[in-house]
Amino acid sequence: YDPRSGEWGSGGDLPTPRDHLAAVNSAGALDTIGGRLGGDSSKNLSAHELLSDNGWETRAPLPTARSGIAAVELNGLVYVFGGEAPTGTFNIVDAYNSQTDSWETMPPMPTARHGLGAAVVGDTIYVIGGGPAPGLSVSGANEAFTP
Repeated sequence: YDPRSGEWGSGGDLPTPRDHLAAVNSAGALDTIGGRLGGDSSKNLSAHELLSDNGWETRAPLPTARSGIAAVELNGLVYVFGGEAPTGTFNIVDAYNSQTDSWETMPPMPTARHGLGAAVVGDTIYVIGGGPAPGLSVSGANEAFTP
């Protein structure tokens, strides 16, 4: 959206259309991670695509295909939290390094959840809310992760 013109523009269609993905600013590029096809968590994706001035690029896939994830960038790494599959929710935390195009598994969250939010405050990532069971469930959890 451009407030000067009052209009929305196009950012270029996602190469792998999906829902329940995460998107974050990573080193000045749009980083899209995970998600699922057609609202079906049995069709979770490990898709990882980056939109920069050069267009869309496929990057190293998310180690565990999942949807309903949260992601943030901190100190040059993209952290991905939680998610769901038909068999349950995840407490997985993965960190992506765009310089090496590689993932590293971090210590798991205390509470497995999907549909959660995440925000950076200082050097701490707060992972908030979400559902502990697939589908419609809620949690008041607010867990702090300091890498």
